[in-house]
Parts: sequence; C-alpha cells; structure tokens
Amino acid sequence: MAKEIKSVSVAPSAEEETINVWQSFGWEFKSTQDVKTHDVQVFTGQDSDGTEHYRTTRGEHYVKITFERDPTRKNYSELVALEKQYYTVPDPGIRQCVLGNYGLSLLLLDYLYILYQEFWLLYGDVCLIQKKANNGKLIMITG
Repeated sequence: MAKEIKSVSVAPSAEEETINVWQSFGWEFKSTQDVKTHDVQVFTGQDSDGTEHYRTTRGEHYVKITFERDPTRKNYSELVALEKQYYTVPDPGIRQCVLGNYGLSLLLLDYLYILYQEFWLLYGDVCLIQKKANNGKLIMITG
C-alpha cells in the first residue's frame, strides 16, 4: 500500500512544534522548505502633477513541511483516531485570538448596558418617591 503524504504550511516560529506534534501521530518528517516571497508593487495611476501611485502587496514568509505515514505500520488505526481526536478538541489559544479586542468590547458594552439599566431603575425610584411626597405631582429640582 502507498504511503500517505501530507504537507502543511506554518510560521517559521512554529516549525519545530509542528514537526513534534505530527511525529507523535506516526508521521515521518520528510522535508522542509523555507518560502519567502517579495513585495510586489503594481502601478495604479498618475496625478496631473506627475506623482505616481502604486499598490503594494506584501510578501509572505512561511515554512512548508512534508510528512509521510505508512498505513501498514503497527497501531495505525489508533494513531489516526488519536490524531482526529487531537484536532477536534477546541484550542483555547485560537478562541482568545479570535475574540481578542472584539470580545473585550462586548464585555464592556454589557457592563455599560447594566449600568444604564441600574441608573434608570434608580432614577425611576427617586421620581416615584418624589411624586408620592408631593401628592402625585412630580417636581424636579435642578441645581
């Protein structure tokens, strides 16, 4: 039976960790390729005064790692099951990254909304007390 081959692209800082994780599931490290692309500038136009304008697409830097695994190896089905289980468990680091400032903004808005509700509840109670104290007439005193 032919060997399975997989390639992944990761940040250079994650290369060693990625290799270690994949090897723990029976994948054999085959090769690594450091990929760097250059910035590309495309001319977009020129002003009447001669100023030229360009759009710049930033280059990338990543590492492409290739692995292979023999499906006839001992405990192959267990390794595959463990790998599937590993990749289905949510990663808290990803959630933190995705929520980031957006999540903090939601928490702040919730807090402000609660304060707003408390203010109006308190304000309504004060108005009700003033209304009862003045025989049903609401008198607002401003200073």
